[in-house]
Order: sequence, then C-alpha cells, then structure tokens
Amino acid sequence: MKANVKSSPLQKSVQQPTITGADRGPRPAGVPALELETLQDTEEEHFAIIPKDAAGKIVPGDLTGLSMSWGSPASTQTQQCFATEMKDSAVVSALDKGESLQLSYRVQTQRSPLSSHKPNLDSSHFSCKITAQTNYNQSNTVRPNSKMRDAEELTEDRKLQAVIEQVMVDQLSRAVISDPEQNAVSVSPTSVPLRYRRTLHHTKVKTRMSLTENILSNKLCFQARILSRCGREACRKLIGFFFTCDQTLTVYEYRNFGKNRWNALPFITRGVYLNGGRPYCLQDIYQGAELRFCTDGPHLPQSLRQQPCLTLRVTDVDDTAKRALVTQSGETLHRLSKEELSDQNTLKEIQGAVRDRLKGHAVRTLINLGRDLQTLHLKSDWIQQKELLRRSLMEQLCLTQQDFEAVWRIVSRRAEGRVHPADVMRAVTGEMSENRKAVFLKVYVKLDPNKTGSIFLSDTEKFYRGKQESDAALKADLNPDFLAFVREAGKVTKTVSYAEFEDYYEGLSIEIPDDEEYISNLRATWSI
Repeated sequence: MKANVKSSPLQKSVQQPTITGADRGPRPAGVPALELETLQDTEEEHFAIIPKDAAGKIVPGDLTGLSMSWGSPASTQTQQCFATEMKDSAVVSALDKGESLQLSYRVQTQRSPLSSHKPNLDSSHFSCKITAQTNYNQSNTVRPNSKMRDAEELTEDRKLQAVIEQVMVDQLSRAVISDPEQNAVSVSPTSVPLRYRRTLHHTKVKTRMSLTENILSNKLCFQARILSRCGREACRKLIGFFFTCDQTLTVYEYRNFGKNRWNALPFITRGVYLNGGRPYCLQDIYQGAELRFCTDGPHLPQSLRQQPCLTLRVTDVDDTAKRALVTQSGETLHRLSKEELSDQNTLKEIQGAVRDRLKGHAVRTLINLGRDLQTLHLKSDWIQQKELLRRSLMEQLCLTQQDFEAVWRIVSRRAEGRVHPADVMRAVTGEMSENRKAVFLKVYVKLDPNKTGSIFLSDTEKFYRGKQESDAALKADLNPDFLAFVREAGKVTKTVSYAEFEDYYEGLSIEIPDDEEYISNLRATWSI
C-alpha cells in the first residue's frame, strides 16, 4: 500500500517517490523503526513542548512529549537522567542570581525533612563572610604589584646570566694561534724571511695570556650607567666585568632588537685602563663610583665619540663576590690621598649648603639651570662656557666666586682637564641616590620605550596618576605641578626632553629627603 505524501505548495508538480519496507532492507534488532512516512514538508514545524509550572520552572515528571532522534519515545531511565540534569542547571542558575544561601537551606530541608539540624544563618556568619571577602579583595589588589616586581627581578637575573655567558664565549673564542703574543717568538730575522718569520713550528701551544674558563671565573660583575643628559645614552643597560687575573676590565651593553630578540654587545673592549695614572683595581669599583674612559673605542656610538670623555656611574656591585676576590687576590686596600680627601670634603660642604638654600624652590631652580645649560652647548669656546656657567650658578644658587673656582678645579682634576658644564652643575647640586635613580629610569623607559630622548605630552597625560593642583595653588607654590611643567616645556614641540624630565625629579629629590617616600611617590604616580 502506497503512502500518501503531501507536497508543498511550491512543489505541486513534483511527485515524491514511494518508500516501502522492502526497499529499506532488514532492520537490526536493537534499532527502533524509523517512521519516515510521518516526516512531511509542512509550513508549520512542531517542536517538542517542555512542560513548566506557574512559576516558570520545568516539571521533571512529565517529559513524555519529548522524542529522541530515532523517532521513538524516551525511556523512563532517560527521562529521569534528563530531569536530574535540568534540576542541576536550575541550581546553577539560582547560584548565579545570588540565591546561594536560601537555596542551600532549601536543598538541606528537602534531603533530610526529619532532621532537626538547621544551618547557621545568624548575623555573625554573614559578617565573617563579608570580612573574609574584603580581605581577599585587598590581598588581590596588592598581589599584582608584588608579582610584577618578582617578574622584573627574574627578568634582570636572566639578562645578567645571558650577558655573562656571552662574555665567556667572546673571551674564550679567540684561538691561541691568533694571540698577538705569538708574533713575539724569538726567531732569527736573518735565517727566516720576514713574511715567513712565524710558521706552525714556531707557534706556541699555550701563550702566557691564553685564557681558560677557570681563569676567567675570577671576575667581579657590576652594573653601570652613562652620565649624560641625553636620554638615549642615559638609558643604556651596561654590565661590566673586572678580571683579577690580569687587572683588565670590559663593559657590555644589553640591547633589545624588537620584542623577542636581544643580544649582549661589547661596549668597551677588554683591556687595562688607568685611573689617575694607575690601573683600575677592585677597590675602585663600588656603588656610586665613577669610571672614566677615552671616547676613541671601536664600539662606542658616534654621539659619544664627540664627547671629551666617557664617564660611567657604577649602580650595583656584588659585594659578596668582591670581598671573596679581595681576600683571594691579597689586594691591599687603596687609601685616598690627602688631596682626594680634601676634595671630597670640599664638595660635601658646598653641596650641603646649596641644597639647604634650595629647599622650597628646588624644582623651579634646577629647571632654570637646565635651560641655561642648553644654551651653553652652543658656545664652542670653553672660556665662554666657563664664564656663562659661573654667572648662572652665582645667580641661581647664590654660589660664591671662591666656591665656583674650587668646584671647577676639582672637576677638572678628576676629568684630566676635559671639563663638561653638566659635570660642574652635578658637582655643585649633587645627585639623587642610585636606588632612586633606578626607579626614575624605569619611569622614563615606560614613557619613552624606544629611547628616543624625548617624551610626548600625550603619553605623560595618559600615564600620570598624581594629584592635579589648581591654578591658584600653582601660583602660590614655587615648585610647579608636573603636568603644568610638561605643558609649559612642550608648548612648542609637544615633547619633553630627558634633561628636563631629570631636572624636575632631581629637584623633587631635594625636597623629599626620605628614600622610601620618594620611591613610593614615583611608583604611585606612574603605576610601576
């Protein structure tokens, strides 16, 4: 008997083929029958209706209207499983709506109706939960800062380890046969021609200066920065090594090339460098020490070669390794001469008097001094530079003629006659400590990640989280607000140079004597 299959209005002329049981073949015993005759192409689709009560909740008992994919009604076991799943989903939705306490009470009463146990729902229970949640939220707000600092320390350790490995590879990669000492082999110039003077038979297996990993392991590692008013140079990451085997010194620069590429490049080649006519020793390397080098090195950038000398400030030293190396090498303690001690005492007295006079207007004064220094660079004659610098310091800092000449003489002696005006101003006003400087440089690198030497005003306004004072307060206060300062400095170029940024925070360092307060102020202002 043929089944009557209705056709849709759009397909009236198309006749559907007749399907019989014989055409389908035998049906497996465990598979329910497929009633294909009931599948009709109608304009209305009949969906399974899930029964719900008046409150909108699903009734788990009446699920007979649901059909499985094989066309047969669902079994009793399947209905029970489905009802359990729907009940669990209702519980989850109630938890999401904030009804966890009432629902837990309802579930407990349903599971044990004869039990006399009642949940603790008094006010103290809620207050304990609220207090615990508040403490958890506070701990979560503090935890990211500690995690960020731990990640920064881990990154710095990895950088240092990478530079150490690169230094060892560079120093051990030179073969013994290419050692310059091989050319000093005593060979009779008459017996061998000049160009054949050195042959394989006249080559030493090991030279006096040949290095091994064991010899190079006796080294002191330190970190340094360049004393410069240029942001590109001041932000260079420098790591130095002093080898006690031959009193040599080398400095490497850790540079990033893109996001994921880095390299440790030689900045100052390994060699013996003099400090006041004598070679550098372990006692000369400590936090805050200044190391001076000539600017004719092969690895220095062109901008630094134009300077009279290169001055590095040691920012961090491994004191434990230093004490062990001093004990091992038997190096005697280098004592300062009477002249050097007198120079240190003179600078301390002048700096103390100047910083006391700057209290209350240090930021404004150092900003004006920095602008005067920019005009001094245009003067090629050092005599004119000295005269203009003397007038500026005497006018801005009330410095006497005698004190200026004393500072100039001390700086000239240390720099071996190559005096830079910025060094004189730094010697007069002093500098912030290296701990403060490290945080300051982190702030600047955040605002100038490409190390171009200047900061855009839009970036300062974007990252600044400090207090913004009113115009009346700014006029009454001699130290300007930071945003007011950068807007005034970048009125034309819309940028602020590294020198101006440094002058502001050097003045702020004079106003805040406590290190922890100053560092906390920087971290809170710039969210680092």
